[in-house]
Amino acid sequence: MISKINKIKIILLVLIIIVSFISVYKINRNFSKVESNIIMERLSTISELSTTKYYYSNIISFRENKRIKEIEIPFTEKSFLIKYEGYIKAGIKLDSVDISVDKTKNSITVKLDKAVILEHNIDEKNVYVYDEKNAIFNRLSFNDMINEILNQKKLTEKEIIEKGFLDEASENSRKFLEEFFKDLGYQDINIIFNK
Repeated sequence: MISKINKIKIILLVLIIIVSFISVYKINRNFSKVESNIIMERLSTISELSTTKYYYSNIISFRENKRIKEIEIPFTEKSFLIKYEGYIKAGIKLDSVDISVDKTKNSITVKLDKAVILEHNIDEKNVYVYDEKNAIFNRLSFNDMINEILNQKKLTEKEIIEKGFLDEASENSRKFLEEFFKDLGYQDINIIFNK
């Protein structure tokens, strides 16, 4: 009789251990739930002629301390180092183009605005954060990183515009349009950019 009771105790003990392991396993599993909802859907026509694309890679080194006047407060330094890649597209917006055709002279005149930046994208697959440092009294936030990337985007645009990026895009647009209209049979082609 005692051996039967001991067997039952052992079986119950093994069952309790098995149930404990299963419940601990289920409790310790990480549950992640990601929800994504489309807030607004909209289709629109694109009236652009993209003629120039600039690829670049950039590194941002950010460091900030809290200060009282010119004295840095200890334990307030936050910093990060980010490397990212992006591209800038430039070209002509075609919604304000004015076209005049003279069939007797087989000529066409196209008046349009100069090239502008049409798109500036950061490739999110190629954004790397190499160094993050938080301070006790000055926490590093995701917004700090986003704001610095946005500031650098503006600086990159300014730098390439100063180097003639938009002029190159306008000239590429002129060449494209001249070839396009030449292929359509026009002999006298005038491309005029508005000031």
